[in-house]
Amino acid sequence: MWESAKTVAPTPNSAIIQLDVDDNFVINSTPLNMIWENKFDGYLRTDPHDHIREFLTICDMFKYGKTQSEAVKLLIFPFSLYDKAKTWFNELNEESITSWEQMRRAFINRFFPPSLFNRLLLEIINFSQLVCESLTDAWLRLKNMLQKCHGHGLTKRAIIQIFYRGLDEPTQAILDVTVGGIFLYKSPNQAFQFLDDKVLFKLYWSTKSQNEHHQKSISFADTMIDINLDLWKNLKAMEFTNFKFKSSELQDMRKKTMILRGKRY
Repeated sequence: MWESAKTVAPTPNSAIIQLDVDDNFVINSTPLNMIWENKFDGYLRTDPHDHIREFLTICDMFKYGKTQSEAVKLLIFPFSLYDKAKTWFNELNEESITSWEQMRRAFINRFFPPSLFNRLLLEIINFSQLVCESLTDAWLRLKNMLQKCHGHGLTKRAIIQIFYRGLDEPTQAILDVTVGGIFLYKSPNQAFQFLDDKVLFKLYWSTKSQNEHHQKSISFADTMIDINLDLWKNLKAMEFTNFKFKSSELQDMRKKTMILRGKRY
């Protein structure tokens, strides 16, 4: 009797109202696997805009009709969330999402709120060069800050002014001398191009230096292998032929071996 009198609570519906699709409509399993490998957890270290970008890139790899494409995004987006983000989605009001754009806006507003935007924008405006930070590293850091502050609305001219004024005086002087005048007098496009070229130049020489060091190491290792093989062959020949070297020849061989060891270490 007690069992029959119990009331079972209904299972809540999803927050998403699914769109009508054809009866034979099937979602390819490949995008689902790719999305499961790129889930969003909802913590501060993760960027919701990057997640949406990656999600849409995966969806666009598989073509559907216009209505079906909208339905696919709504159907599989919840599978791209877990942990804190999944909890947020499950707490949305039942059947409150009717379109992909509405889903996207709700997601961004939750994980990239105006307070976070204002904090990131303030950090950009107050940008300053760190102690012992190079010009190129400072520029890369500012560009990374700009990338994280989606929709900052800053013009190229404003960005260049923020960057220049955030540099210390010696770096400003070096920058002015390098461009042959006042850096801020350059057009925004020229200033951007100059700074990006310096970054590319630094990366080029860094990569070239690493490759040359690697090639030299390989070349030296190959030489040592060849030398060791030659010595091994000579020693084997001594065993089979019972050949006796003169003391002067043995001394020459020892000297060569010691020299090679000295170069190696």
